[in-house]
This record gives sequence, structure tokens and C-alpha cells, in this order.
Amino acid sequence: MKKILLASVGAIALCAALPGAASASVSGTLSGSYADDTNGGGNNIWNVDGSLTGMFGSNWGAEVDGGYHNLDSASADIWNIGGSLFWAGMQGRLAATVNYDDISVSGGDVHFTSYGVGGEWYAGPSFTVALKGGGTTVDISGFSGNTSGGYAGGMLQGYIMPNLSLSGSVDYMGISGGHITSETARVEWLISQTTPVSVYGGYQHVDAGFLGGNEDIFFVGAKLYLNGSGGGTLVDRQRNGSLGYISQSTLFWSQY
Repeated sequence: MKKILLASVGAIALCAALPGAASASVSGTLSGSYADDTNGGGNNIWNVDGSLTGMFGSNWGAEVDGGYHNLDSASADIWNIGGSLFWAGMQGRLAATVNYDDISVSGGDVHFTSYGVGGEWYAGPSFTVALKGGGTTVDISGFSGNTSGGYAGGMLQGYIMPNLSLSGSVDYMGISGGHITSETARVEWLISQTTPVSVYGGYQHVDAGFLGGNEDIFFVGAKLYLNGSGGGTLVDRQRNGSLGYISQSTLFWSQY
């Protein structure tokens, strides 16, 4: 997994050095968060995530996402890496995405690979509708063969003010022998348009049929938006920067 992350970083650096990169529209995000499982499991979940997004035409772009997550009581380390090719228009964006998650726990590793499409529609100046879906392959170290299935998700997001948003999402992943369903409510506030740092928090309910039952999780975090100087509202930065929800893995830790 470390080799995959290093290769991805190298690819990003190479793209930045290519002729014409200086004229491309490049943006990024960097976030850190903490989540607490309140259902007696005692899990503290620490998360760091980042994205790099670039436009290489009037409507076409590409994005690389990566992150690290630690579930301390379960002694689990989770690495994720993903990439998207997308089309952006005035009324929304469409993306084709591949995500890879590696879960390292005592006794072995579990690998999730998901591939699919997602789209978001700007139903109004202050309202966004997003949908995604695709296939999933799961490989558990020490067992022969893979198991496969699919995923689907949807999100509604409203901007109470240009710098304050509320969103709700439902995500489902089903594979042979089990499923994961999560419902997430999230609020995010951009502190300053000229100093683009937001704070966010929310609640998530997880029904993890093959990961230990139901969980109730509260999370808080901060996010730095690196798309453009000179100011911009939360609406502008989310709709013209990172793909956000439609490029994320459906696995529950990707929501923090």
C-alpha cells in the first residue's frame, strides 16, 4: 500500500511539471478530523484526508484523493487512494471514479476496490443533489479468491448561507455475505472567505453487517480549501474544487 501511495505522489508531481500545467486550474483540500463511536466499542477514529484536482480543458478535469484513518481500540490502520476523471458544467458534474482501501488489523489485511460513476446536480443556487453507484471487490489476505458486490449512495445538500451548509447522505455497500449501510448528517461552516478554513461536524449511524453490528458515531474536523486566492464562498469552493461526495468511497470512514 505504501508503494501505491508513493507512486501516486510521484504521478501528481509529474503532472505538475508537465508543460502547460502552469495554465491549468489546479485546486486541493486538506482535512483532519476526529470521530467517536458511542456504542460502547470505545473506538476513537483519527482521520487525515487530501485531494488534488486539476482542469485540463474547458470542461474536463481529473482528481486524486488519499487519506489515512486509525481506529485505536481495534488497532486498525486504514489507507485509501482514489482517482477520478470528470466533466464539469454550469449545472453540475459527472465523474468516473476508482477507490482502493487497505485495512490492516492484527492477523491480516482486507482490501476494498470500488469503481463506478457519480454525479451532482445544482438544483438551485443553494441546493445540490448527488448520486453515485458502482461495483466493489473485496480481498481478504489469507483466503483464496475474492468476493464482490456493489454500492450506491445519495446526498442532499443545502446552503443556509453562502458559507454554511447542511447535508444528509445515505450510503450502501453489499457484498456476498453481508452489507454496510450508513446514514450521515453534516454541518460545515467556512470561517472566512479570504482564509479558506472550514470547521465541520456531524452524526453517523452505521449498520455494518459484517464488521460488528450497529454503531453511532459523532465527528468533528477542520478543512483547508486550496482553490483560488482572493476569496470565495463555501458554495463556490465546493462546486469549483474537489469533487467531494461523488468521488469518496462508500465505506463509512470516508465521510469524516
